[in-house]
Amino acid sequence: MTAGRFGASTLLSAKALRIYADRGLLVPRRVDAETGYRYYSADQVPTGWLIALLRSADLSLDQIASIVDLSDTDPDAAVALLDEATTAMDRRTQAHHVVLARARLHLTKETPMSAVETAIEGDRPVLSVMRRMAPQEMDQIIHDGVHHLRQIAEHAGLQVTGDAFGVFHAPVTDDSDGPLEIVVPVDGLIDGVDEVRSYRMTGGQVALRHAEGHETDFPEILALYDEVHAWITDAGRTPIGPPREIWHNSPRDDEPLRLTVAWPFAG
Repeated sequence: MTAGRFGASTLLSAKALRIYADRGLLVPRRVDAETGYRYYSADQVPTGWLIALLRSADLSLDQIASIVDLSDTDPDAAVALLDEATTAMDRRTQAHHVVLARARLHLTKETPMSAVETAIEGDRPVLSVMRRMAPQEMDQIIHDGVHHLRQIAEHAGLQVTGDAFGVFHAPVTDDSDGPLEIVVPVDGLIDGVDEVRSYRMTGGQVALRHAEGHETDFPEILALYDEVHAWITDAGRTPIGPPREIWHNSPRDDEPLRLTVAWPFAG
């Protein structure tokens, strides 16, 4: 059948059929060498409908390709991929509910109960390295950066004196790649090593909000930053310097990530 008739049978547009053909998702049975017209067979209609359904659920073309590739040879594996996509979609929906609930507070001017605590940090020597990244790259880059700094400290004969943390000199979101300063506190200073910086970080008052599990995922964690910032300003104090995340375990560990959002303040 022609591409037009096939599109009418599957509710796929001519543009969609061209994209799917170029990606190898739904290749025409024949392409006329002279006219370039594409022709499909009737047994491709179920595949066309499968792709249309998956695409309407906002699955990526890569996800769809993986499912379609397995649809004939290993249907159980294809269903497993579909279940994974459904679970991921449910998590994204839950995350959006969290951040939108936090946004609602800005509109209603409500002041909910907060789990924010305070502490006073002293000056301390640290090793640090700057990194830029997308949100989906953070876990691996943080893990690698902390490991690298611990190796530098060990080689220099320094002792690590606390949990690693990150200083967000700019946001890491879908619209911004940082930079994030990955920091390991140590018991002394050394000469700089390549891109690694050794310096004494100034202490002071900090507002703290502990979190673990899904609370630490992006974008839910943005709600925690907003909570800490609101606590500081509602108390008549002033946020100073960039906020931080203290990582109590590695984001690549099997156990859920445990962290503390820390924001220096004055007043």
